[in-house]
Amino acid sequence: MKKIYWIVLLMLVGALSSCGPKGFMIYSDDDYARLVEKEFERRKELAQNRADWLFGVMDDGLTMNEEQGLKFLYAFMPLNDLADYDGEFFLKQVRSSLAARDTFHWGATIPESEFRHFVLPYRINNENLDTSRQVFFEELKDRIKDLSMLDAALEVNHWCHEKVSYKGTDIRTSSPLATVKTAYGRCGEESTFTTAALRSVAIPARQVYTPRWAHSDDNHAWVEFWADGEWHYLGACEPGPVPDNGWFTEPARRAMLIHTKAFGAYQGDGRVGNREAQFSLLNTLEVYAQTKELFVKVVDKNNQVVDQADVEFQLYNYAEFYPISTKKTDENGFCSFLTGFGDLQVWAHNGDLFNYDKIAVAEVDTLILVLNQNPYTAKTDVYDLIPPIQRDPFVVSQEGKDLNSKRLKEEDAIRGAYEATFMSEERALEIAEEYELKGEDFVRLVKSSRGNYDEIAGFINKSPSQLRPLAMSLLDQVSLKDLRDTKKEILRDHLLGANAFINTDTYSNDIFKRYILNPRVATEMLLGYRDILRGEFTNEEVTALIMNPTGIIAWIKKNIQLDESENYYETPITPAGVYRLRIADELSIKIFTVAMLRTFGHPARLEPGTEYAQYMINGEWKSVHFSSVAEQSNDRGLFILKNNPANVLAPKYHIHFTIAQFKDGKYHTLHYDWDKPLSDFADGVELDEGYYMLVTGNRQPGGAVLHSQEFFELKKGQIITKVVSLRTNDQVKEVIATIDLNTNYQALDGKDISLQMTSDQEWQVIAWIDPDKEPTKHTFQDLPLLKKELEAINIPFTFVIPKDKLTDSFKNSEYIGLPKNHQFLVTNDLTLVESIEDQTKKKLISQLPVFVIANSKGEVIYLSSGYKIGIGEEIVKVVR
Repeated sequence: MKKIYWIVLLMLVGALSSCGPKGFMIYSDDDYARLVEKEFERRKELAQNRADWLFGVMDDGLTMNEEQGLKFLYAFMPLNDLADYDGEFFLKQVRSSLAARDTFHWGATIPESEFRHFVLPYRINNENLDTSRQVFFEELKDRIKDLSMLDAALEVNHWCHEKVSYKGTDIRTSSPLATVKTAYGRCGEESTFTTAALRSVAIPARQVYTPRWAHSDDNHAWVEFWADGEWHYLGACEPGPVPDNGWFTEPARRAMLIHTKAFGAYQGDGRVGNREAQFSLLNTLEVYAQTKELFVKVVDKNNQVVDQADVEFQLYNYAEFYPISTKKTDENGFCSFLTGFGDLQVWAHNGDLFNYDKIAVAEVDTLILVLNQNPYTAKTDVYDLIPPIQRDPFVVSQEGKDLNSKRLKEEDAIRGAYEATFMSEERALEIAEEYELKGEDFVRLVKSSRGNYDEIAGFINKSPSQLRPLAMSLLDQVSLKDLRDTKKEILRDHLLGANAFINTDTYSNDIFKRYILNPRVATEMLLGYRDILRGEFTNEEVTALIMNPTGIIAWIKKNIQLDESENYYETPITPAGVYRLRIADELSIKIFTVAMLRTFGHPARLEPGTEYAQYMINGEWKSVHFSSVAEQSNDRGLFILKNNPANVLAPKYHIHFTIAQFKDGKYHTLHYDWDKPLSDFADGVELDEGYYMLVTGNRQPGGAVLHSQEFFELKKGQIITKVVSLRTNDQVKEVIATIDLNTNYQALDGKDISLQMTSDQEWQVIAWIDPDKEPTKHTFQDLPLLKKELEAINIPFTFVIPKDKLTDSFKNSEYIGLPKNHQFLVTNDLTLVESIEDQTKKKLISQLPVFVIANSKGEVIYLSSGYKIGIGEEIVKVVR
């Protein structure tokens, strides 16, 4: 008996030890375990074409938690990750997250749910994946291991600031390690990087974001983290002395939605806005803003409730009504949405029937929509759209501010020292001369590559001498971000793959470079694919595919399965991934089609506007449609847009207007380039016959929008011309404060300079700024966009930097593209701002940048404080 007793005891001890410290399990609930097992088996079936690559690691003698962790990740994994990564990668993610939990004293305090959904998942949003979890853990562990969990999270953010600062970039999200290599990123990249860093040391973290602001044409992302039983927030790479405070705290109080994504079947305590099979969207708006639960009831023309109707809560932003949340009605025809106190357009549809209404949330408790509308042949709506009000800023504690400011300067210096290691212009010129390249072009490419300079230089070095001019052309075709995070082996694959088609007389050199040589199709992760795709076909098949692009289309339609539900992170699958998995969402199939066509020497692209995959034949673009077997028809009309000369500014796409096409019960915005000038539409754009909507908007100071939307039908062969007229506000300029222009500030060279204007200037702009903070950085991205217009109105700019905001990283020479008449001054004296505060009863000093427009008497007619997009446009509108 005694022997049996010890055997049983040892078995129990072994079982408990396999669970980790204190019997920890990734999921201990039997029902949840059965759900994971069910979804895991479904994923195995879905990814059967990559079974060995993905699931072979399950046979490696895993511990119970390793097996649970791996099955959990697989069970809820989007298609792009099943296609583009392998089992070894995911197993390392599991082992690293468990090791981090065991390393830090707070690991044992983390509940199952928080660990499962906000530590274990390798993906934050739509970024490229990498080994950052392992790298960051090694860098951070000794630095934070003796801190409290809360202090450790704040210290991680200081480390992040040493590595990365804010700068706007394109919409593709680079991997955390690539962001570190570049030393800057937009807010989505900073928050992805910071969340990854926190998770690497077993601090539950999530990227939280407002998909669109109500008061400004933009969005923003930051980080929430869990410590000692509570969720807190912080600005990514913007460390402060305490949590739950950031420059975005005040804009967030005006938000209509703030949410985060929880990977997997979420069963935690957070408020679930949308629950899907693979993930949940948690609505965290209550943390930041005053909220209201808005109810919508959907009925048909007979007043019968409609179950499972789609209801979109649309917010005007970037000249479109963006669906910040989409709900399904229940069996009683109801759905609800927790939102802020601004205006929304609510759009319900079921099939092609729809209805909509513009509402002020504060005035509506339950909105009833009758699905009795069909696409309009002619109709116009005119709205004034009002965001939530701007409230007096919270009083921010100054505790720890001085020490934190000192640390920020030290961290800027650390980052600056790293940036100083990038290839110098002198070295780039030496390489250019050695390889007989045009020096200024190579210098430009190397500078753009930032910390990736060694890969770019290595690509040129490894390219055959006769192909180096072509290699330079390839580098000119890819995006700036591609220069910063693409390996030389990938670039080489595309160089050698495209070279075989360079000498054809069928296409111009420009067509060859843009649509054959260019490896970039959309926002997919850029990898090599030409060698892979060519290698899968016999020589005879390759010859046939080179000769006949329709053979490529037929092969794709036969072999690649369309699935629009499983790639739920909406991250495109790479062309090689689509080929291997043989199942993809529509956008990924389109990207794959373009890649296949280019691989075999056919010019191909995604058509601007519609994003149809297209290939060129006999000098014309031919579209391919993957929602049906047939190729896209040529039933098209011509749509022309003209400018109303009364418009103060020349309208731009996604700034002042957009075009949307009716499909499946709603209007979908067409994907033309951001900032595309209206003049590009003067000769017309070809559109499929159908129903369309032209949306225009003129955002006002304070955030309100003067909007209009016009519905119309375009028939085959028809030419329609519309005039874009931006509604205006004829409000008379009023003096809101007076300032003393005899106030002296210091130039950067130490000379005293007053704010007095010259006799030929009617107005001037004075801005008190914090150069290291994102709101100020946004203004310096906005102003160059309207340099010509601002110089035309002859308005000088004075940028005043408080001395405690002036860091070693500030270099006025880097502020390029500003209006010619500008100066940077420094001050210890914010008396003028305090005076404006007293006269306007607004709190301004804590809300930099503060912009004013004043005349020669010091009379202020315009005031803006804090975060804002489009400051240059507002200045032009006010002065003109």
